[in-house]
Amino acid sequence: MPCKKKGSKSKSTKKTSSRKTKAKKTEKSKIEALDVDEDAKKILKALEKIGKPAKCGEIAKEAGFSTQKVAAKMRSLARKGIVKRSEEGLYSLAL
Repeated sequence: MPCKKKGSKSKSTKKTSSRKTKAKKTEKSKIEALDVDEDAKKILKALEKIGKPAKCGEIAKEAGFSTQKVAAKMRSLARKGIVKRSEEGLYSLAL
């Protein structure tokens, strides 16, 4: 029986990682397909990158915008149903 090379991935691991990649590409294309401006897309991508519900300040830091700009965009996106806001003021993707 041949020895498994150190550091090589098994076939099942490769399949799993490719599924994750496909899922991420699908989510990114959902954001790109939205009828919102480029700033909103950048903010949504930042929220996606954070990977958990976040406050406007954290999203702003990741996206490179002011907290005030992000807060205004998030209110607009929430009205459109693109993001959800919890009672604690945390935003998450609703896609």
